[in-house]
Amino acid sequence: MNLDDFKYIDSHCHVEDKSLNKCREEVIKRAFDEKVQMVTSGTNLGSCRRAVELKDKYGMYITLGYHPGRVNAEDNAIDKVYRFIQSKEKDILAVGEIGLDFDTKNIERQEIIFKKFIKLAEELNKPVVIHARGMEERSYEILKNDSVSMYHCYSGSLELARELVENGNFISYSTLVCFSDHHKNLVKNLNLENIVVETDSPYLSPIKGEKNEPKNVIKVIESIWELKKDEYSLDEITKIIYNNTKRLYHI
Repeated sequence: MNLDDFKYIDSHCHVEDKSLNKCREEVIKRAFDEKVQMVTSGTNLGSCRRAVELKDKYGMYITLGYHPGRVNAEDNAIDKVYRFIQSKEKDILAVGEIGLDFDTKNIERQEIIFKKFIKLAEELNKPVVIHARGMEERSYEILKNDSVSMYHCYSGSLELARELVENGNFISYSTLVCFSDHHKNLVKNLNLENIVVETDSPYLSPIKGEKNEPKNVIKVIESIWELKKDEYSLDEITKIIYNNTKRLYHI
């Protein structure tokens, strides 16, 4: 499949997630039927391996990383993921998701592992996909401007968002935009420069009782349009965000 066959790109999802084992094929088909390409993101050794298999089978894009929620694993397990990502340099668009999470204890160890994977991204000359829940400022302090980054499911302040974009980084709006006032406020007050969209499937579903899936990235775009319809047509927003995603990932 060619990128010209698509109209949307879900810039960050987890269709490799084990919880989708029984319905993965249907989820991918529904996305493709709606002209949604996707970037699935490995977060540990098993999910990184499944992501590579999905790339080979379906022609979707992948990023590979190590989730900060898993930092209490043995060094040996983390090194295996590091080496696996190194070996897949030609397959990946970016290193990630990597980063920090306020809900995971052991911040010092989180930072050591985050820096380790930032170095890997620099070595491979790839952008980084950042998980920074509640730790946006600290993540940015560590990253500085060494690598272009995409802040997945950005939930930080408007001021930091502006600074990130000014310094060439990208911000990803997730399906939270469909129902969260904080995220709607970000959309209202930021222009579309360096903005991409994601579902983080199967998480953050905009529909109660249902697992999230990549086709719902269309709902994110429509929610952005609802807040910016005085400035843009729906088609304009769709195209701008599509092109931003291509620029972020060099595709």
